[in-house]
Formats: sequence, structure tokens, C-alpha cells
Amino acid sequence: MRISTSLLTKISLEAMLNQQAMLSETQLQVTTGKQILSPSDNPYGSARSLDLQESIGLNEQYQVNAGYAQNRLTLEESSLVGVGNAIQRIRELMVYANNDSQTAESRRFIKEEVDQLLDQVLSLSNATDSNGEYIFAGYQGKTKPFAVDGAGNYSYFGDKGARLIKMSGSTSVAMGDSGEGTFLSIKNGNGTFKTNDFATNTGTAIVDPGTVYGTYVPDNYQVKFIPPQSGDIKDPLEYYVLDGQGDIIVPAANAGNTEAAYLGGVAIRANVGIPYQEGAVIQGLDALGIKISIAGTPVIDTNPPITETSPFPPASGNYISVNPGDGFDINPSNFQSLFATVKNFSDTLASSQGSDTDLTRFHNAMNRALTDMDQSLGRVLDVRSRIGARLNTVDKQIEINESFSLQMNETLSSIQDLDYAEAITRMNLQLTGLQAAQNAYTKIQDLSLFNYI
Repeated sequence: MRISTSLLTKISLEAMLNQQAMLSETQLQVTTGKQILSPSDNPYGSARSLDLQESIGLNEQYQVNAGYAQNRLTLEESSLVGVGNAIQRIRELMVYANNDSQTAESRRFIKEEVDQLLDQVLSLSNATDSNGEYIFAGYQGKTKPFAVDGAGNYSYFGDKGARLIKMSGSTSVAMGDSGEGTFLSIKNGNGTFKTNDFATNTGTAIVDPGTVYGTYVPDNYQVKFIPPQSGDIKDPLEYYVLDGQGDIIVPAANAGNTEAAYLGGVAIRANVGIPYQEGAVIQGLDALGIKISIAGTPVIDTNPPITETSPFPPASGNYISVNPGDGFDINPSNFQSLFATVKNFSDTLASSQGSDTDLTRFHNAMNRALTDMDQSLGRVLDVRSRIGARLNTVDKQIEINESFSLQMNETLSSIQDLDYAEAITRMNLQLTGLQAAQNAYTKIQDLSLFNYI
């Protein structure tokens, strides 16, 4: 086989250029720190790297979301701490104002502080986050949720929504609570039922808020009073209980009778009631899940009036008409806003307190306000506990995302990052090979017959 000088030159030149190309690639790897410079270098590694980079970028966005949720929930928690402190102070003022040592003038001073605290609660309920969005507006983040008009009526312009934000492929968290659920939809009374004195009461009887006893049967009950069956006005009054249809529940002997029929029997002393004992539990309501007591002296209205000189007429044909007197309602709890509760308290402080009847009405209203305020405070604490649970979820998810990101970056590094020790060794070998190729090329160029003529 004949080998020409040009063929030798071509072979040597290609070898030298190949060495230069490999050295150039290695130098570029060392410069960039990456072992995959193009997809053709490692097709599988390139595809895997793209997947990992996408997962890392998505995880970074999840971390941004978690940070935003954390900040937002922290701001909400801070606002509710302020609301809770205001409620605690208002409740202290309720207890203080309910004391008979207070005068109408001192209660007006208390009212001034209560009104300032109410303004503070309103301001906190309109708190905004770092983006200027209202925290308690639900989905209506750009709408101021609460406002009060000149008549002292509070309106809500948000909605019931709670925006969710994703912190991972499977974990989302609510970034806040709506004002409707936090400040408005709060059950009054004891949360199950509420007690109320008749607006026409003239005695000194005060009803307590009551407690749930067993299974509560919802209805609109009433406790009313009648003269003592003995006919002696010095004996305790008696009472009876009606259901929402106006039928007798207590006493049990007359259960199911209409009020009119029952009072007809009372008029001729054929029917009796339950002797009223101040502070004792009202009988018969426990079977309906209700436990209440009444203190003080209720007033009854009869015709003719019963006095020590004109007692209950005997059952000899004469009768007495029992007119509506003092009484109390027991109704299922309904929704009442925190603002309405504080406003009711403020109005009560400004109410008339000049007579025993006025003071009794004042104390009944104060008892309701205290119970309603406890419900509002309980709601705020419930929301705060949910915020705390969500913050714990956010904190744990941030840790999970950090661990996931670290693992993904380690895997990505193992695929595309350069092993510098191996690359430097390889570059030195390639450099030696290039030098050898260059020397060989120089020597081949000298292999000519003309050099020997």
C-alpha cells in the first residue's frame, strides 16, 4: 500500500485537531463547572436535569407561597390579639359597671371608654396585609369590610370566603378568616339558648343566662307567675312554663292545656303552679335541656288586686283574673355580631337607672351582655387557635420544602456538576496528548525525499 505524504499529513492533522477539540471541551467543562454542556453529551442526564430543575423551581414558588401565608396569618393573629385584649377590657368594664356601687354618672364615664374600645375593634377588623389587602374581607380583599353609619349600625361588605394558597402539590392552607365568621356569626346567650326579661316587667326579678342540661329541645319558652294557691299574699308566688305554642309544660298536671284554660282554673283556685323560690332552679325545664334560675321578686297583676286585706278570693264562686305580669323568655340563640354586643352594652350604660325597676332591667341587660361578650371572646379564641394550627402547618411545610429542595439539588448536582479532580487529570492527559500530536505532526512534515537528495 502506498502512503503519500499528503495522507500522512492529513492523518496527523486530524489527530491533532481531535486532541484540541477534546481539550477545548474539557476546558469548557472546567470553566462552567458542568459536565453536560449539550444534550448530546448525556441525553438521559439532560432530560433528568430538566425535570429536576422544574421541580426545584416549583418548590421555590411553594416556599414563596408559604412565606406569604406565614406573614398573612401572623398579621391576622396580631390583629385578633388586639381584639381579644379589647374584649377582655370591655368585659372587665361590664363587671365593674354591673356593681350597684356605681352611679349613673360613673357608668356614663365607663361608656366613653367602651365606645373608644369599640372604635379600636372596628379599626382592627379593617386591618390590611403587606399588599394593602383587607385581612377579614374574604375574597373581597380590596374592599373595606366593616363600616358604621351615623346611627351606629355596622355593615359588612366582605364575603364568607377564605382564600387557599398551595404550599406543595398536596398541601394548601387558608390565608385568613372572613369577617363574617370572625365577628358576625356569633351565637348570643350561652350559645344554645338565651334568656330575656319581659319588657313590661316591673318587679326586681333577675334571670341568669342558664346552662344546657342534657339534650336541648329548641322552642320559645316562657316562665310566668301567678298568685299563691293558698290565697295568702305573704306566701311565695307560683309559676308556670309555656312552650312556643302557648301550651302548659309546667306544672306537669296541666301539661298540654292552653294558657287560657290553665288560668281559668287558677282563677277559681282549681289549678296550682310551682312555688317560686328565689335562686332555685326552675322545675320542669331540665327535661328540655334547660337549667335556669331567677332571683329577686317578680310582680303579678290581678283583678281585683291581691293585698293582705284583700287576699285571693275563696273558691266559693268568686274568682280572680290573672293579667300578664312579670315573666321571662327562653329562646334559641341566634347570631349577633361582636359590634352589636358591645353597642348593646354601651346603650345599656346610658339607659335610665332611677328606680328599682330600671335597675332590675339594667342588671338583666348586663347579664345578657356579659354572656354575649363571653361568646364573642370564645369566637376570637377559636379563630386564633385555628390560626395557630395553620401556622404550625406552614412551618412544618417550609421545613419539608427545604429538605425536598436540598435533596433535589443534590441529585441535580450529581447529574450535571463536574468532578473537578477527574476533569483536571483528564485535561492534563489531553494536553499531553495534544503536545504529542503536535510533535508528531512536526516530524511527519519533515519526512520528504527532497530532504535526502
